[in-house]
Amino acid sequence: TFHRGGRVSGGPRVAEAMSENRAFSSFQVEEPSGLDGTDVLSVLHEATPVGERADCSEWAGVPVEMEESHRAALQSNSEAIFNMLNNALGVSLLAVSWVCSKIGLLPALMLYALSCFLNRYTLLLVFRSCQLSKVKVSYPDVARFCFGSTGFSVVALIMTSQCCITSTAYVVTVGEVLFDVVPLSRKGATMLGMLLLMPFTLIRSLKRIAILSTLATIACLLELLCIALPCYWDVLVAGTSSVQRKMEGSCQPPLTKCDEGCCGEPRPMMWFHLDMKNLVEVIPVILLAYATQSATPIILASLKDDSWENVRKITGFVSICLYVISALFGHSVYLRFTDTTTNNALTTIGQRPVDHTARWCGFILVFISYIFMLFPVRNVLMSACLGKDELQREAPYGVYLIMTLLLNGSLLMLALVAVELGGLSLCLRFGGGFCATLMAMVFPPMLFVRVRAERGWDFRVVCGSRGGLCAILVIGASVWISSNFALGRDVAKRLQEATGS
Repeated sequence: TFHRGGRVSGGPRVAEAMSENRAFSSFQVEEPSGLDGTDVLSVLHEATPVGERADCSEWAGVPVEMEESHRAALQSNSEAIFNMLNNALGVSLLAVSWVCSKIGLLPALMLYALSCFLNRYTLLLVFRSCQLSKVKVSYPDVARFCFGSTGFSVVALIMTSQCCITSTAYVVTVGEVLFDVVPLSRKGATMLGMLLLMPFTLIRSLKRIAILSTLATIACLLELLCIALPCYWDVLVAGTSSVQRKMEGSCQPPLTKCDEGCCGEPRPMMWFHLDMKNLVEVIPVILLAYATQSATPIILASLKDDSWENVRKITGFVSICLYVISALFGHSVYLRFTDTTTNNALTTIGQRPVDHTARWCGFILVFISYIFMLFPVRNVLMSACLGKDELQREAPYGVYLIMTLLLNGSLLMLALVAVELGGLSLCLRFGGGFCATLMAMVFPPMLFVRVRAERGWDFRVVCGSRGGLCAILVIGASVWISSNFALGRDVAKRLQEATGS
């Protein structure tokens, strides 16, 4: 007898099923079939009735709009796509051109495409694991279902760390934009940025600042247009190639010192430059660009139609949009600035009015993104440290205020350290290498296999005849080890240089 969610009554035969060698697509999220060959996809693909949906978790990983029942408000497909794009178009987009300058245009575009595919695949694994385990739709809660309190603690710690690193990257980016327009050092501009951010983070109601989400989307679109179109115009129409940039400290070749800061002519574009050292450096950044496994499941769970076919359709469409946006954006900036590209597109572009417009649009985007990112981080800290559910505002405002101020102060200190040790690229490498690799490549296969075993399903639990899940797990573990080793080596080198100077 089959129950809703595809569970089979009776004892599992997982070991026998795993040893079979059926012909499946290598990377396809498989669905069960009955012991007698009966197709049960129609059961699995039905939308979940509203009354059966789990309450929203304080570990959602993304700010959510709540109904009186404390469930996430249901969304149409267009609303979900809008929110997923908002959630994914972050600061990692600003580093695409930097990745191209490190390994060449063609390898960068190919690796971004692979990252997009793998991240969507593992996102579906996480979402399906949440559905089948019938827990609150959140990464830590499904980890608790699979591996108990230890799994919950590990995933919650990594997820919170990733949110904090992303918030730190936002503060760094705000400071870098201010550095270009105010007579302050980078550290001074970063502290000024936090002073501007802090009052908005004291607002407790998400609904009061929900309108900022629309403003952030408009700013994102204007930023993309004001950066990509002028870059293509300079190269393909005007033939402009000179670079002028405000810098702190010495100019990096091929730029030299001039009255405006640093000036020069970039070298020709590299189509292919696959250096192993650079590859290890940029792979975490590439993986981070589409890693939304901690936040997107709650968006998918709040769909009016959360059937499997609809979820796959929406995630596929969003993945294509994200790749096209990042490819065009990164290609345009790299085509214009080639080896003079910095780790942040907002500091790469020049000093023309259109460049300043793009810079301020980017400022607005990351400014608002920081405000929204603090909601899930604060929810997690309130729950873990005080045992208070911030979604229901169980703590008094005084406690909320102290927690917010401490959180802002901690993130400012992290941002100042990041500015000293590498800026945005350090944040992205650490967020991608230490956190996103685990959340996107290591944990999802483990959770998915464990959930299937717990449900007692009588069919194979791997994807593909040769174990696609195992391959993803091995690749993820290898990337995690190599990228963190390289990051630790580079940080130690920078600290040694700073101590010596």
